[in-house]
Amino acid sequence: MQTTISDNAAKILQELNSNPVFKKLICLNQTQTAQALGVSSTTLINLRRDGLGPSYLKIERGKRGRVLYPKTEIAEWLSRTIKTM
Repeated sequence: MQTTISDNAAKILQELNSNPVFKKLICLNQTQTAQALGVSSTTLINLRRDGLGPSYLKIERGKRGRVLYPKTEIAEWLSRTIKTM
């Protein structure tokens, strides 16, 4: 099943992919996602904890598990979150 993303999310995803570090990645880690969003890693953790941030995948359980954010989810979250005039 193929999912489609909104036009705004597609533009945001294109902008994310313009960064050579992120271009070949499907998912971004905690630090990369915080950098892409322009927030601190702690803020991103708080958003995730409160259920307000982008959807994520947790690889392994416990405190040592990796958290990954699919770029499409970041783009969709930003398109729903950012208000334009």
